[in-house]
Amino acid sequence: MVSIYEHDRRSPSWTTFERLVRGAGAVAEIRVEPLSDTALTLADLGRHLAASTDDRRRRRLVLEFAGRFSDTPVHQRRALLVEQPDPIGERPWDALVGALAEHLAFHEAVDPPDWCTETGRFLDRPWYWVDLPSVRRRVLTGAPTAFRRRNVWVDRIDLERA
Repeated sequence: MVSIYEHDRRSPSWTTFERLVRGAGAVAEIRVEPLSDTALTLADLGRHLAASTDDRRRRRLVLEFAGRFSDTPVHQRRALLVEQPDPIGERPWDALVGALAEHLAFHEAVDPPDWCTETGRFLDRPWYWVDLPSVRRRVLTGAPTAFRRRNVWVDRIDLERA
């Protein structure tokens, strides 16, 4: 069954998910937080990522941004990508933000902002968004091009679920 879950052929119930997480020596929790009414720009996202040292929270912020981006009216989306975020202070997260800008611009059929192709937005070594062996195998085939070329390994399914 774990293999079926890992290959997205089926989703576990919350009870099953909790049991799997406990079996891995961890705890699962659900947190409900209100979203602000205003659109979040990539520069805003960068500030939030820089202010946090918790990678789990950072991942949630990135997924929240991706979800909000798709909920933003089409004519306003490009404006969310243009302003250059300040450096986060950790190369993997800076590279991820650059990849996200390029990925979203590609899907909007617009040119990516110049800042996302600066050298600080690329990694020399692979960095996995979620560093689990089962996830590593999946992202090697499922990472979008903008992320692959930066050596940032995120599964496109994770971005689409947001």
